[in-house]
Amino acid sequence: MSQSIQPYEPKEIAPAVQIFSSELTAYLESLGLPKEKVLVAIDQRRVVINNMPAVVEVLTPEQLAGAMYISKFVAACAVGLFDAALNFLWNETIRNLREKAARFDLEYFYDSVVTDPDRRSKLKTEADLEKLEDWELIRGCLTTGLISEIGFRHLDYIRDMRNWASAAHPNQNELTGLQVVSWLDTCIREVLAKEPAGPVIEVRRLLRSLRQEKLSPDDIPPIAASLPMLPDDLSRSLLRTILGMYTDVNLAADVRNNIKLVAKAVWEVCSDESRYEAGMKLASLEANGEASRVKLAREFLELVDGLAYLPPDRLALEISTVLDTLMSVHNGWHNFYNEPTPARQLQRLVPASGEVPSNVVKKYVKTVTMCRIGNGYGISWAAQPIYDDLISRFSDKHVFWFINLVRDTEFGSRLQFPQCAQHYQTLASQLERRVVNPQLKQALNFIAGFPSDKLRHIKSDARFQQILKRITQ
Repeated sequence: MSQSIQPYEPKEIAPAVQIFSSELTAYLESLGLPKEKVLVAIDQRRVVINNMPAVVEVLTPEQLAGAMYISKFVAACAVGLFDAALNFLWNETIRNLREKAARFDLEYFYDSVVTDPDRRSKLKTEADLEKLEDWELIRGCLTTGLISEIGFRHLDYIRDMRNWASAAHPNQNELTGLQVVSWLDTCIREVLAKEPAGPVIEVRRLLRSLRQEKLSPDDIPPIAASLPMLPDDLSRSLLRTILGMYTDVNLAADVRNNIKLVAKAVWEVCSDESRYEAGMKLASLEANGEASRVKLAREFLELVDGLAYLPPDRLALEISTVLDTLMSVHNGWHNFYNEPTPARQLQRLVPASGEVPSNVVKKYVKTVTMCRIGNGYGISWAAQPIYDDLISRFSDKHVFWFINLVRDTEFGSRLQFPQCAQHYQTLASQLERRVVNPQLKQALNFIAGFPSDKLRHIKSDARFQQILKRITQ
């Protein structure tokens, strides 16, 4: 008969950790190596060890048996290398997100994340997921519903901490036991032990039906009835995907016919922003000389009565492309040094009046504002005067979208960093002194006076919601 396993109690582990730490410190000293600030203090390690049972209890026995990353995480924390533990955790989280994206629907994921046709054409297999930056992967998982809005906010913060306070970048930042164990708990609950559910599953079923079955007009009413329940991000991603599929010259006839049956229903639940994006897709294909795909894209827009959403001129396409480049650089490595080039390109495209085509104005305001408030660690000093110049050209139309940025998940996540929140409020004060519209002035004044440490929650404030209801474009 087998003996029952008695788990170690944290109080039994702590002395062993202390002994190991003392011996390792002595060994480093004997080699003439630095010993100060190499290992985290014993009391902080004890915090992690004491909290581990509560953290891992949400995992099934099967998940625990394969959780090598947790073993490495605990080992690194016990040794006193919290930065290494954070690296182990982040690498496993990214691996898990890639696996979920591939298992869910790879084409749908790529279509949702990458809007540049040339770059999208190079992303086909699961291995290509490694070509996406971590921030793109996380945002793509939010857009496709693989993670929640809350999960995105937490992961976006952990990503920044991993980049700036972990072993990925040598530094002297100190991490506490509560921080690292709470990040482990977040990653487990929001990613590692969580599977997609609800509307996300419905999208997957629809995509599989489009690709694998032969639909008839009688199959469409129940599909159409379920589409209005999709969140905006999911309906936008779905439109991107079926348009991308439709413009594939090698697409099977049955699949194209299936898309024709559902296209109008999908189009009707999408926002104008999503529809304009579809129009710019056709313009982009034209600019790249892809005649066969242009014909199919136009056919799709005619099918959904969407030709009115074609960009009025090439300026919209050029601005949109530069905005994509600027945001990619802003979220990438060495952004402080790389931002000025695309920022100057954007500055050359925006007229002195500040007016940009209506189909890119929201994207323009969001990108410029996000770059101007920074990433929590500063602003590109060489690009800042350019952003200030562009913001100085904002009209009431731009200010409307500036105010509504607090409703945007990606922008709202940025406001959890004190420096970003303060910069946003400073811009609100500057714009408030320039606008004439009393409703806009009231909204800007409310933003500027809101507690900085709670600014990321301003969209839920009942008073602010009432102010927003009175604002029109």
